[in-house]
Amino acid sequence: MKSRLKSDLLLFVAIVLVAVAIFAITTAMKSDGKAVVITLNGSTYTEADLSKNVEIDVDGLLTVVIDGGEVYVKDSTCPDGLCERSGAISKSGESIVCLPCGVVVKITADEPEYDFIN
Repeated sequence: MKSRLKSDLLLFVAIVLVAVAIFAITTAMKSDGKAVVITLNGSTYTEADLSKNVEIDVDGLLTVVIDGGEVYVKDSTCPDGLCERSGAISKSGESIVCLPCGVVVKITADEPEYDFIN
């Protein structure tokens, strides 16, 4: 009985260590974003540079704010407001998704093809 408990404990510790290692590696590999791409119902709505502070109204559905290199959703018309509570993102590959509105806000490491001018 003790040997089975010991092997279960070793397996649990190994799984936790692998999970922590994977998390540390993926976190360290994320680079600072340079642009934000906003898509509406699968089509690119706009792209903007993260170095510029701007508020973007996405077709009256929600307001995306770029401030100090971070992006967050300020206001949304969706009933649950999860996109508003998701917080700010700034690293390449991070995203905010609002399913009821059909909007995806994603950070990329590439320079924007064009800048949104409000």
